[in-house]
Parts: sequence; structure tokens; C-alpha cells
Amino acid sequence: MKVLEHLQGTGIVTALDGGEMRAKYDLQITGCEPNIPPVVSYKHVSGRVWSEQDPYFVPDHIHKIMLIQMEDGRKFRFFHREMDGTVGLSKWIG
Repeated sequence: MKVLEHLQGTGIVTALDGGEMRAKYDLQITGCEPNIPPVVSYKHVSGRVWSEQDPYFVPDHIHKIMLIQMEDGRKFRFFHREMDGTVGLSKWIG
């Protein structure tokens, strides 16, 4: 696996109820080496999403699927795996 991108910034998170909030993110996108033909090609997103303004952001949304739009416009659905803000990818939207 190789780190393809390291993304940091502030994005807009949308909860399932439609509520929006600003959140910080520090994410890595990893994938197969570009010169090695993979059996199955995929990307993996890891890192953290958290709010500096809302200390209850992660506890209130733990394990709930939300959407983040990053500064560059890309979006993906994620959920918090742990109380430290680490995320799991639910669906990459683009």
C-alpha cells in the first residue's frame, strides 16, 4: 500500500437528519502501487474528522453515517469508528 494523498482542512459534514456543521479533517488515502497491477484495485481512507467548536461532535455521532464535503469539493460518506474521531469509509462519492 502506498499513501496516494494526505488531506487536511475544514469541510462541511452533513448528518442523516440534514443538519450541517463545519469539521476539521486529517485523512490519508492509500492504495496499490501504480506500477503494480492489482488483482482488485481499491482505495482506503483513514484518519480523523472532528469539530473544534463542538466537543460532543464525535460522541453524538459515533457509528452514524455522515457525509463530508472537503475543501476541494470531493465527498464521501463516513462513520466514526472510535471516540478519538477516527473514521471508516462508508462510500466514496468523488
